[in-house]
Amino acid sequence: MLLLEQIINGVCTGAVYALFAVGFSIVFSTMQILNLAQGVYATGAALVTYFATSSYGLPFWAAAVVGIVAGGLIAVLVDQVAFEPLRRRGVSLLGAVIASIGMWIAIREVASISTAATPVGYPPDSVPRGRISIGGLELLQTQVLALVCAVVVITATYLLLHRTNLGAAIRAVGYDKRSAQIAGINPQVMIIGAAMLSGAVTGLAGILLASGQSFNFHLGDTLLLQGFAAVVLGGMGDIRGAALGGVLIGVFQVLSGSYISASYQDAITFGLVLVVLLWRPTGILGTASFQRA
Repeated sequence: MLLLEQIINGVCTGAVYALFAVGFSIVFSTMQILNLAQGVYATGAALVTYFATSSYGLPFWAAAVVGIVAGGLIAVLVDQVAFEPLRRRGVSLLGAVIASIGMWIAIREVASISTAATPVGYPPDSVPRGRISIGGLELLQTQVLALVCAVVVITATYLLLHRTNLGAAIRAVGYDKRSAQIAGINPQVMIIGAAMLSGAVTGLAGILLASGQSFNFHLGDTLLLQGFAAVVLGGMGDIRGAALGGVLIGVFQVLSGSYISASYQDAITFGLVLVVLLWRPTGILGTASFQRA
């Protein structure tokens, strides 16, 4: 029973990583860039949600919607300020990475100033913090919330990108921008839409991670590390692989922390990533490769 509980705890933790990884994967598959500013979308969304609940008294659910929208808008801002000028000039991947690092530092400093660089947390009564008993297993409501949100949002995102005309247009721009434009697709609109979707999904991951703990302006940095590992493990450019990678990372983290040592969690996690990459360089389900900004 204890092992089963730990696995479920790992799946719930991995659900948050999976959401972040899916947001990361959307950017990569659409724009073919490695966006190291992705973590600040999660931080920004969590902080907006915090201020909406603590300063304006909004219910958590309403504040979370505001935070998710904020995450999407931050992503659009980063794309238009940092990446759009590079796309127009045809700058290489390295230039996009450097630009994303600059935006990461700048927005993180704004987050630091807004909180006076001190930890904050959602008001105690605003977030569901009780326990749910399922078949003898005790789960936190925040864990169940994270798992349900991840399943619904990841499924909806996959269906949007692979079962709708809008999704086909977004993927077409990611595959070949010029050909998509010839076919009557507006690449700029699709890229902005993809950035908004990516930021919103990433923002939800940040809100869920912050709901069970106090947090500071470094919140997104933790998600960036684990989320990037999940994307690499599951496969670049594949939403299903990113989600699978996130869940596997969460399970291995919890199991290694419980049965080996919490000190070796990251070593074991990234050791797993290394083993998978030696076996399959594109990740478990990935087929994509880096191209340009």
